Amino acid sequence: HYHYCTWATCTTGMYTHQQYDVINHLQNGYINTVPASLSCTVYRLVCAVRRSVMAKPMVFVIGASGNVGTATVTALSAKYADKVDIRAGVRKPEAADKLKGLKGVSLVAAEIGGDRDKLVATLRGVDALFIVTPGTKDRAELVISTAEAARDAGVKFLLVVSVLTADLTNTIFGAQCSKLESAVSQLGVTYSFLRLPLFVENYWGFKDTIKGQSTFYSPVDPEKPYTSIVVSDAGNAAAAILSNPTAHANQTYNLVSDRHTFNDVAASFSEALGREVKYVRVPYEAAKQSLIQMGFQEWQVDGIFELDKLIDGGSRVTNAEDLTQYTKITGEKPTDLKTWIANVKTAFQ
Repeated sequence: HYHYCTWATCTTGMYTHQQYDVINHLQNGYINTVPASLSCTVYRLVCAVRRSVMAKPMVFVIGASGNVGTATVTALSAKYADKVDIRAGVRKPEAADKLKGLKGVSLVAAEIGGDRDKLVATLRGVDALFIVTPGTKDRAELVISTAEAARDAGVKFLLVVSVLTADLTNTIFGAQCSKLESAVSQLGVTYSFLRLPLFVENYWGFKDTIKGQSTFYSPVDPEKPYTSIVVSDAGNAAAAILSNPTAHANQTYNLVSDRHTFNDVAASFSEALGREVKYVRVPYEAAKQSLIQMGFQEWQVDGIFELDKLIDGGSRVTNAEDLTQYTKITGEKPTDLKTWIANVKTAFQ
């Protein structure tokens, strides 16, 4: 009985030989075929061991239908479905077509900053929550409200999207994210912040002029380098953190994929498409009017241009020195500019 007693004593205390046999039965994988005639004490033991063997940590992504949320849920499904129970919180589960059918993923109706009581009820039992901060003007308030509901629900870990400029409280996006970081860090819940820069996917906005004119336009100095992030890299990093939150407790990550200039973007598109693609720098005011006509709100444009002007000024906030944090989190190499363009070039031809 040495093997039985050692295992049982370490995990459950001292039990009868019959109970040791049950434990060994469970330990060897026969979870659903335990003997039918058991005492109440043994039955409780069976239930407890069954729960400990079968339960997986519950990971919840709220804001899952957006780009970063979808990338995170997709990565969780592909890499960690056997390790964690994945919940994707969206406003309308019936409309979340990209998430339907993913291995190990359950769609749940949940909204960032939604009804407090409903959020608390929805988040009970969740071990790790990823709040994918929205792009709205009141995003700080929405995130804080959601984080407080998570605390009240007993969530053990919070991962929250922020921005690289969170320490620059004199900027629009920085002030918003500084506020939410300060509040979340004081809730008494273990947390991590994923500070993200400009997305490489913003280059989709150049598709029509690259296709039609072999030209794209921006107000940014084409010779100034800056760091950016590919959406799938953001999702992979978030999924890795959520799968093992203990390793990332109370950390702030400045996550980037690559460093390049707009001249590099033009050269990479030229190489991939087999024709010259030119970059044309335009005045900020002209660019602002163009973006507003496209439907951007003025505060959003002003926030974007604050980032662009930091690039123009050679700021280390928009040109991060450390390009290794993605690899430290995931163990993988991030996506560089040429690889991203090679993957999407047919849409720009």
